[in-house]
Amino acid sequence: MPRSQFPKGTKFLFVGKLTSMTREQARAMVESLGGECPSAVSEDLDYLVVGNENSPFYGGEKKPKQVKAEALIDAGAPIAIISEDEFLNMIGEAPRA
Repeated sequence: MPRSQFPKGTKFLFVGKLTSMTREQARAMVESLGGECPSAVSEDLDYLVVGNENSPFYGGEKKPKQVKAEALIDAGAPIAIISEDEFLNMIGEAPRA
């Protein structure tokens, strides 16, 4: 069981293929911890979680939603782009190999 709790309304958007769970499972986990999962990148997004499979963190290409998030960050939006493993650490789950 996850040990973390997000401030109510913390927004997470998942891009790319997750290796530890399905996107639906990830959304359910976020919602069970008090967070939200919008369907699009916007200025009020808190975290863009990039799935590990073919991730730009590991030599893969950036997805359009990541490019949009980076443009919003450059314009001053406080969006954090994190890896799937960082997300798992945030929620108290061990990254899976």
